[in-house]
Amino acid sequence: MKDGETWKEFDRTFPEFAADPRNVRFGLATDGFNPYGILNQHHSTWPIFVFPYNLPPWKCMKKEYMMMTVLIIEDPGRSIDVYLRPLVDELKDLWTNAYAMVSGWSTKGYMACPVCKEDVTSGWHAGKVCYLGHRRWLPWDHEWLKKDKEFDGNTEHRLRPREWSGDEILEQLNRLDFAPFGKTVSRTRPSTHMNWTHKPMLFELPYWSKLKLRHNLDVMHVEKNVFDTLVGTILDIEGKTKDTIKAVLIWKEWAYEGFPDGYASNIARCVNVDGGKFTGLKSHDCHVFMQRLLPVGIRHLLPEDVVKPIMLLSRFFSQLTAKTLRKTDIFQLRHDIVQVLCKFEMIFPPAFFTSMMHVMVHLPEEALLAGPVNYRWMYPIERLLGELKKSVNRAKPEGSIIEAWVQYESLTFCGMYLKDVETAFNRPQRNNDGGMRKKLSVFKAHDPLEILDEESPHWFVLNNCDEIMAYLDEHEEMMKREHPSHLVAQKHVNKLKSSNSPTYSDELYNLAFGPIRAELFSGCYINGVKFLGAARDDKLCTQNSGVHVPGGGESTNIDFYGKLTTVVQLLYKDRYQVIMFKCRWFDSNPNRPGSVKIDHGLLSVNINRTWYDDDPYILANMATQIVYLDDPKAGSSWKVVQKMDHRNVYAIPELDPTDNDVDNVADQRLESSMENDAETQWARAVKDDVVIVEEEEEDWETESDDSDDNESYYSSDDE
Repeated sequence: MKDGETWKEFDRTFPEFAADPRNVRFGLATDGFNPYGILNQHHSTWPIFVFPYNLPPWKCMKKEYMMMTVLIIEDPGRSIDVYLRPLVDELKDLWTNAYAMVSGWSTKGYMACPVCKEDVTSGWHAGKVCYLGHRRWLPWDHEWLKKDKEFDGNTEHRLRPREWSGDEILEQLNRLDFAPFGKTVSRTRPSTHMNWTHKPMLFELPYWSKLKLRHNLDVMHVEKNVFDTLVGTILDIEGKTKDTIKAVLIWKEWAYEGFPDGYASNIARCVNVDGGKFTGLKSHDCHVFMQRLLPVGIRHLLPEDVVKPIMLLSRFFSQLTAKTLRKTDIFQLRHDIVQVLCKFEMIFPPAFFTSMMHVMVHLPEEALLAGPVNYRWMYPIERLLGELKKSVNRAKPEGSIIEAWVQYESLTFCGMYLKDVETAFNRPQRNNDGGMRKKLSVFKAHDPLEILDEESPHWFVLNNCDEIMAYLDEHEEMMKREHPSHLVAQKHVNKLKSSNSPTYSDELYNLAFGPIRAELFSGCYINGVKFLGAARDDKLCTQNSGVHVPGGGESTNIDFYGKLTTVVQLLYKDRYQVIMFKCRWFDSNPNRPGSVKIDHGLLSVNINRTWYDDDPYILANMATQIVYLDDPKAGSSWKVVQKMDHRNVYAIPELDPTDNDVDNVADQRLESSMENDAETQWARAVKDDVVIVEEEEEDWETESDDSDDNESYYSSDDE
């Protein structure tokens, strides 16, 4: 977050504040919900949450670190400042949601855009206000500016709307006269007021007018409304889709194929094939459809000139909501969304362009100012509102919520000091990798597992252990001199041991002498990610068997895609273990015809063509999880590859870049005792268990460089 332009400008304006890293930076959010559920359609409760940003990604925006400062028992409207008074006073002391309520700018009418304000291009079409004129954001020499028939019948010569500073807005508000707070007789707003409903009380804060970004557009609601408008239009417009029922059937089939465990809800329940529509989609369901399913399913159903901007829109939201944002990526997104909106103006009728379609043009700029979306969207707040609903006593809804919240905060505070009691701070995650446990978690194997090839995985381990590479090179040179046709790693290690070489270690000795036995399993957890063998995975509604390994060595430019078939645990002497995946690899060599296809940026692999059948093993910590979706455009034997980013995996630089111990196979401890016998032969064991791999904790730091246009922003992913 601190890499955002807003925070940098804030630090330059208030250097005394920036000098002390202990000074707290807050975010504020509010939204209304009905505590009665569907029993009362008119009641609305509005909690106001404050959450600190001075936290690492895995703690920021989590329930344990959010503070409910105010609970409003009704829709406050523009009187929200009355309820904000105590909070603003406290914030002022610390210093020495509704967008329309907090910002003071109405998000309805002809000037609904809170960024463009009175300079927005809007008009009345098909019984509602529509927002066009997105060619204003194109470069001054773009060919579309001179076209008229393809757009609204006019050429475009205007510049993009100006940006208002906080001081200019404050000066404008000081000149206006607003009605007193409270319920008043409805009257027409004077034209001089534009869309201002009141002067926000937050301007009393000494730093508020200096902020470059005071209010965030909520990407969660924007994405949902854009998806509803887009899908509702392309499924209903005659001639825009070739087969509506066919499209819905495809999406329902994908929904049944599923995503990785914990990634999405059961979307299949929202697909109504008989009516050819979607029902009951939640915000996150729309998020998954927009970024995962929509681009795959429309390529063969819509004309090419319609498919291209929709694909670009899907990629826009996917990159905008990524954990890591770079300035160069944001500049490209700013260009892409203007192209998309202008192309849509040539395709869809004016009624398509609601205010939510228009505000997309401002999202890249806000990401440039405030950093990643994951710190600023409403998913954490909506989840917290769902928790509040569970504590409602219908006789006294607000009172019961407050009592439950006080109890929760008290327990949370006490839980920070309880080490031996399970609390919210030490409770295992959903896909827990087990930690230092003495027993393996139990998984039921559905089918017998085949006999393990003993030598192949062991040699893969040796050739992928960084610490042993120097010894292998030295041993190879020695063997070439003494025994040109025979390489025996054990003899070389024995020589190191007998000569008391400082490079000798017990780990090296055990690794060189190979595993004592091997055990086969149907699945495992690795770094909080569940992997299952294909035989078991095919019987579930989730998909956890897809495996991806980036290319390396001579195949640097070729990524490997496959399906996990068996989890192999190699057991070494002195209680050491190595976890390996045996996979079925699909041919992904782009130089071979019929192996891979790339269409609109989507990669498809032919599952009927495999390679590396004699070398199927990889180390478990080398694998990342992917999902395969049917490719209706390429045919039944083709699958579209979808790479997955998991919420609790953070791409943050290590404190010590030279420390590579995390992936050291010698550091994976065996969790059951083994005999210390060098002559013990391999034994095959098949168990209905899951292998638990323990990964060491790492120290993290966030690196930034104010002068680097390619700097990264880091955040947690709260999908």
